[in-house]
Amino acid sequence: MTDYTILKQKLSYFKDNKISVHIIKHNGRFHNGLILELAGDMIILDEEVAGAIPIYFLEIKDVEKRRERE
Repeated sequence: MTDYTILKQKLSYFKDNKISVHIIKHNGRFHNGLILELAGDMIILDEEVAGAIPIYFLEIKDVEKRRERE
């Protein structure tokens, strides 16, 4: 399996199960929120601060489940 396939499967899992995510981008920035839509080679993320934003798969370095605030 390629990294692209694994990333797409992870994103799909988080979206289908309505799990909040922490996305780390290659440029060092990060986003937190829920994935609203998977569309082709991008996602629409309901980002906690900025609202709905598009993020292309090639921008994403890693995605993981968002840790709950304590």
